[in-house]
Amino acid sequence: MSDAPSIINTTMETFQNDVIQQSTVRPVIVDFWADWCGPCKQLIPILEKLTAEAKGAFCLVKVNVDQCPEIAGAFGVQSIPFVVAMLDGQPVSQFAGVKPEPELRAWLKSFMPSPAAEAFEQGQQHETDGSVELAEASYRKATELEPEIAEYRITHARVLLELNRDQEAREIIDELNKRGYLEPEAQALVAQLEMRSQVEESGGVAEAKKALEASPADLRLQLKLAEALGADSRFDEACEMCLAIVTNDRGGVGVPAKEVMVGLLTVMGPKSRLAADFRKRLATAFY
Repeated sequence: MSDAPSIINTTMETFQNDVIQQSTVRPVIVDFWADWCGPCKQLIPILEKLTAEAKGAFCLVKVNVDQCPEIAGAFGVQSIPFVVAMLDGQPVSQFAGVKPEPELRAWLKSFMPSPAAEAFEQGQQHETDGSVELAEASYRKATELEPEIAEYRITHARVLLELNRDQEAREIIDELNKRGYLEPEAQALVAQLEMRSQVEESGGVAEAKKALEASPADLRLQLKLAEALGADSRFDEACEMCLAIVTNDRGGVGVPAKEVMVGLLTVMGPKSRLAADFRKRLATAFY
């Protein structure tokens, strides 16, 4: 929305787009006013100043009640100036009369997203676009601005793992662990870090494949490859191998294969559909 105008004089025809639709993208401040209203003329310059300072973070939409009485009626306006904050198509805060600039700043701050939240949201968008390195930079910014929010730090650690920056991820998890507990998402990252560490000691996927080629029927070597694949985030392949081992030798190598697979499912996370499917298949295969 950075290229969209931040101050709009709306009409009956454009109100839906100017306010309702736009409020799904950024906050919209609706100011009900009229030419004959002295207090309105005091308030408008302050609102316009704060809107300009925000540089597109929110939009100011002015509604002339004489030209748009239906809109004023729909919002229950009984006196002006009357100001309403809109988010996702719904009013979230409002006031009547004139507020001094410091009070207006505080009012805006109460529902405006923080810079940290904006950085975090930007990181999520970068991930959606496939730009993991840009996402990492945005998540790092969010954690620096609000380090007390665990979700920001856990997400940052997860992306660092995707970029194979394991030591940085480990430092974040260690810091979180000083609180005396870890969220399930953070525990999953711990499991992934441990798995990676073990696989690195044995040479990774390439070495595991090489060893298996020499003895393709060796279930323990198959399990080593499954562990390596899991550490490389190739969860689908790793779980399929574990399931095959469990099916072929349920009471032997199938036992550690089950444990490895349970660890992989933990790393994949409780909300993963793939993990849910494999969890059902493991239960069927083992029991």
